[in-house]
Amino acid sequence: MGRELQKKKNRSSINKVTRRKQNIRKRPNITGNKLVAAQWDKSQTLAQNYARLGLTHRLNTTTGGKEAHPSKTKANEPATTPKFENVGQQEARIIRAEDGSIVNIEYSKPLRHDTLNSEDEDEDESPAVSKKEKETDLVKALREQATMGIKKERVQSDREMDWVRRLVEKHGEDYQAMFWDKELNIRQQSVGDIKRRIKKWKAAQKGN
Repeated sequence: MGRELQKKKNRSSINKVTRRKQNIRKRPNITGNKLVAAQWDKSQTLAQNYARLGLTHRLNTTTGGKEAHPSKTKANEPATTPKFENVGQQEARIIRAEDGSIVNIEYSKPLRHDTLNSEDEDEDESPAVSKKEKETDLVKALREQATMGIKKERVQSDREMDWVRRLVEKHGEDYQAMFWDKELNIRQQSVGDIKRRIKKWKAAQKGN
């Protein structure tokens, strides 16, 4: 009985009511750099945000999926006008059949010395790579941040602090003796390295 009802439901023309979740496209959450995150527009795509901020998300040439620029289109040009592209000077290999008839012609890439074609290739490159555009305020701030750098202070581990403490208790301030100590200085740390570690350890002891 239950199977017959299920068959009737499947044959019914009335659409089933489902609670399907809305298909929301996942937007990137910018958490890496505070300067970029402050000016990020969540309503725009990643490529649109990067273009607006004067950045590039791809260092190589554009392969597709790029928005067209209305300024580059010609308004007076008819849509049906055929376009003939100048492919430049090329080499071709003619493939013939056994009877001598031409079957196919294979064209190679444009020659390197073809200056006209090389100029066309430069225009197809990514604007962020080939053309030096005016830097935005964000790009200037990022450059300044990169030149300043962020120095992260290394924190000594408990094991390292215990090792330094044993060196000081055994040799006091005799760094040469610490260097030649085969039992404690197994990794053969230099005298200068031992001094830096002890100095940092003493500073941490004073802070505590």
